[in-house]
Amino acid sequence: MRLYILSLVTLTAFAQTGTRITPPTIRDISQRGIARGTTVELTVEGFNLAGAKRIYFSDLSIKGRILRIKELPDLPDIRLGSNGTASTVDLGPLPPRNQLAVELDIDPEAPVGPVNFRIETPLGTSPEGTLLIEPYYGESPDKEPNDTIDGAFEVYLPSILTGTIAKPGDVDHFKINVKANTTLSFDNGGQAVGSTLQPVIAILDAEGNAIKEYDGANQFAHTFSKAGAYYIRIADYEKSGRATHTYRIKTGEFPLVSGVFPLGLQRNKQADINFTGAHIAAKAQVTGTPAKEDPNAVLLRPSFQTIKLALNDEPEITVTGSQAVTIPVTINGRLQKNGVKDQFNFSARKGQHLIFDVNARRLGSDLDSFLEVLDAKGKPIEQAVVRPIVETFVTLRDHDSAGPGVRITHWNNIHVGDYMLLGQEVVRVAALPRTPDEDIRYESVMGQRRAFFNTTCEAIANDKAVYKVQMYPPGTTLPPNGLPLTRLYAQNDDGGAGWGKDSFLTFTAPADGEYSVNIRDVQGLGGDNYAYRLTIREPRPDFQLAVAPANPNVPIGGAVPLTVTAIRRDGFDGPINVTLENLPTGFTASPATILPGQNSAVVVLRAAVDARLAEPAPLLAKGRAGDIVREANPGDPLKLISLTPRADIQMTSTTKAIELARGGTATVTVKIARNNGFAGRVPVDVLNLPPRTLLPSFGLNGVLLNEDETERTFEIAATAQAEPGEQYIVVGGRVETRSGQQNTFVAPEPILVRIK
Repeated sequence: MRLYILSLVTLTAFAQTGTRITPPTIRDISQRGIARGTTVELTVEGFNLAGAKRIYFSDLSIKGRILRIKELPDLPDIRLGSNGTASTVDLGPLPPRNQLAVELDIDPEAPVGPVNFRIETPLGTSPEGTLLIEPYYGESPDKEPNDTIDGAFEVYLPSILTGTIAKPGDVDHFKINVKANTTLSFDNGGQAVGSTLQPVIAILDAEGNAIKEYDGANQFAHTFSKAGAYYIRIADYEKSGRATHTYRIKTGEFPLVSGVFPLGLQRNKQADINFTGAHIAAKAQVTGTPAKEDPNAVLLRPSFQTIKLALNDEPEITVTGSQAVTIPVTINGRLQKNGVKDQFNFSARKGQHLIFDVNARRLGSDLDSFLEVLDAKGKPIEQAVVRPIVETFVTLRDHDSAGPGVRITHWNNIHVGDYMLLGQEVVRVAALPRTPDEDIRYESVMGQRRAFFNTTCEAIANDKAVYKVQMYPPGTTLPPNGLPLTRLYAQNDDGGAGWGKDSFLTFTAPADGEYSVNIRDVQGLGGDNYAYRLTIREPRPDFQLAVAPANPNVPIGGAVPLTVTAIRRDGFDGPINVTLENLPTGFTASPATILPGQNSAVVVLRAAVDARLAEPAPLLAKGRAGDIVREANPGDPLKLISLTPRADIQMTSTTKAIELARGGTATVTVKIARNNGFAGRVPVDVLNLPPRTLLPSFGLNGVLLNEDETERTFEIAATAQAEPGEQYIVVGGRVETRSGQQNTFVAPEPILVRIK
């Protein structure tokens, strides 16, 4: 990859005296869909894009060249403070707003679908933008008024129907003319480039009567038995409207895969894969060679779509209903009718640990799976008894099934590390509210609340009772205490972070004997595209890694934090040693360890004062646990390290190590040096805190260095439940800007925390 050279002089010239250096930011892209085989001019707007020299794409068949850079007038939005005057955050002047003209050259054979890009500037690389590469069909635009068939825009196929459901209740109509027995494919790429539309696409006859309605389907085919004029009606499922309710629907007689069976195959073996859809071969023989982008998948492109097939190491069978199976096994099945469930009988030894792993939604199936393990008599198997001992209530708002923060009325006698029951979901407390205006926070993985004991995260309504609970072994008999007892069984709906709507169940056989596992759709639905892969095996401890940010912009002589997160699999709870490898000259990184019971660790990436970087360097983060070695974000070509000007602040810590007793506190002192004339406030971030330690309340702003301060001392507290051990924390100062990119600069050396 050819890049350009930035000298230290050039970098320093971009420091903005007296204001914050805002990382480059993309705010708007002039067009989201671009035909392959064309050369077009793209306009990108954002903050601090001046000096941009190159654009990088996730697909090498797309080339880009920056033609012009224009500075635009400041936007008329000035943020106000609490007293009604201009805020001290991100003031003046506002970061420069720039417009780039980029010439794109799209190879005629470029893959149709979304492609990501970053723009390199002297202030680092931008966040990812996304474009949609499309076939050379031409566009049929939404032209208002077209709320009825009388105003429908006439389309000559093939074409791409484009538009926006901009206001509540809005509908768009397009007119087409077809021959008898014509099958048209419809493929909406809007969601791939950020659309929020939940599409409802209807086929209407010449009089405007609905023939067929495709609810929530972004890809489908329809056969027109009679020749004549028809209309395509596009609406939002909730009948809402907004500027982001966009659509880009490829329409024509092109290959479209609407279903695949089976959804995968055994690694390095061959299998026949069947396709349903339009203008597509019914069958293909596939070899289970892992894709470069994903070692556990085969990627096919039999059409404009990319089809992902899973790879497993277990013996595979294909079934048409219930039967007995031998473990280990991967079962390829399909629920072809509403109300159907498949049952598989198996033998297990007392104490044998088994994993039941469904792969369906992640592979494009419509199945929202539910798993349940039963005994030989067909009865549910109890796994735990949940006894509430403290009652509290959800307040302020309804909460979704993902967010780790939940507002509750009171938290007396609730502690960090306690289990709580939210509906039928068991969670564990990560942090208590420090003020009445804060949420209680539960343990999470990559932003998804973590559910325990095979329970599933669920939405929580305002005013609903939630409980601190004690967990007991199955079959335990307890005297009543006035609060509802819950018994958990060997069943699972959604598997959590990394599984989404696919089920994942851990099971320990209570006795030697025969068991069965049932799989069904949560809503009792079925059909040709309700396929699944159910793997039953003994645990194979493993993990996956992700790093954020994936494009660290490191200042000369400074340091930035990178958070490496692990998704632990099959009960793996060992330490994971994390390193950054193949760093360019002048860059160093502190090693870090994701400790048992934790899911992330912070690595400090540093650039020396004499660092030089002729081109952005690939970011390679790896984790090791014994013989297991995993790369973070494998297959992402836009992981880039950039060298940027000296940061507005430089953080140091005069504290090198602290010792905490359970229930005790210790102090940390940090200092900042202000550069580039920067005189704003600096919130202090404390990263990688050990579990069950916290920062005592410092008000809504947290730990803060005010505009006239360069030093701050604050406390770190260990709860009474804190586990003894050692862990490194990282302290940093955050320069507040309007960019969504990380803008925290950390002390170059972590601080050792020892809990006695």
